[in-house]
Amino acid sequence: MYKLTRRAKIYLLLILLPFIITSISGIYAYSQSKNSIVLIKIDGMINPAISDYIRFALEKAKESSANALVIEMDTPGGLLSSTKDIVKMILNSEVPVVVYIHPSGSSATSAGVFITLSAHVAAMNEGTSIGAAHPVSIGQRGNDKKKDTEEENDDSEKDDKDIMNEKIENYAASFIESIAEKRGRNVQWAIDAVRNSASITSTEALEKNVIDIISPSLNDLLTRIDGRKIKVNEKEIILTTKDASIHNIEMSAKQKLINVLSTPDIALLLISLGSLGLLLEFYNPGLIFPGVAGAICLMLGFVSFQILPFNYGGVVLLLIAVGLLIAEIYVTSFGLLATGGIISFIFGALLLFDTPESDIRVGFGVVISAASAIALFFFFIVYSLIKVRKHRFYTGYEGMIGEIGEVLNTVDGVVKIFVQGEYWNAKSDEIVNKGDKVEIINVMSNMKLRVKKHKEE
Repeated sequence: MYKLTRRAKIYLLLILLPFIITSISGIYAYSQSKNSIVLIKIDGMINPAISDYIRFALEKAKESSANALVIEMDTPGGLLSSTKDIVKMILNSEVPVVVYIHPSGSSATSAGVFITLSAHVAAMNEGTSIGAAHPVSIGQRGNDKKKDTEEENDDSEKDDKDIMNEKIENYAASFIESIAEKRGRNVQWAIDAVRNSASITSTEALEKNVIDIISPSLNDLLTRIDGRKIKVNEKEIILTTKDASIHNIEMSAKQKLINVLSTPDIALLLISLGSLGLLLEFYNPGLIFPGVAGAICLMLGFVSFQILPFNYGGVVLLLIAVGLLIAEIYVTSFGLLATGGIISFIFGALLLFDTPESDIRVGFGVVISAASAIALFFFFIVYSLIKVRKHRFYTGYEGMIGEIGEVLNTVDGVVKIFVQGEYWNAKSDEIVNKGDKVEIINVMSNMKLRVKKHKEE
């Protein structure tokens, strides 16, 4: 029988070592995945980055055979399109999804209501709230105040925006109704949250069958839902979450970037900084840095426009604002064009993301800050121009006006004077003699100076 040498045994062990390590790791991972959950945290607006974040987490939970995906959430709302994608993913998920409104002081507003109701298990911490899912636009706010008056008018008198708002509201109501029916939750309250912006505390939510449980911490939640029977794709399963290992998944760099660009305030600041950089480059060509930085900011701003639904009226007003501000650089209007541009900028910024498809708006403080920065820039330009017009010239022909020279001689009405180290021919309406001091009052087209006798004070 062939006997392996000591060296051959070592070589064989080195060859098999990677396979042994892989097998042990797989066995360990399998044992761990038998009682594990995946945890993600959402703190902010619902947008495409959040939708992609949840999709990635569901895939990882499925790959690792996790017992559940827990979404800790605190959101003021967000895009309707992203909300629809998230709800669709949760309703069709093969992994149980637990939505936990946490920590205390958090809320699930607007889009957050849809996501919470769609979860297999909906939970809230003490001191949290849920509701106010009515789709709102700026034009609708004023119309709500005149609701009684509008009811007296004929339906044909409603304008297009009223009809659009009504369609969005009806769609949102039917959408949330279907979600509540699917999960066996309070359908009437869900509809009321959309149509009347109903909002309730965690205690009321539990009493009204809006959520399943109130829990003060994640560990307590996992312990209390352990053994709960739920339906996942029409299959009844029992949750095993007690003492489960928690695998926290963070947002990727790409998702974080999209999340930042999906903020209306950031989008407006990028557009503002980009415009300001280009304006500065127009005003003083050759600086390069303002132009390059402005172009980059504008490109990032346009990326934000691809992510966020925007109002074309707001975009037009912003373009008008930029046109007026550029015109101010080349046309001396003493600030009138710049003032019109700043006013157009403010209205454009406020209307930029005013659409029925989202609950997100540009903060008024951000609009005023951006407009103030542009206003200060053009105030400096106008101030500099006025100062230059009043300032005395020191170079060229204009710089000679007001200078004092000395008469050298007078021949046939032509006065020869010495000024600024040069000899000049001059003309005077007064009689001047050799040695007199004269003041230059004009430079004539024939290279002659017009002078007058200087009177010393």
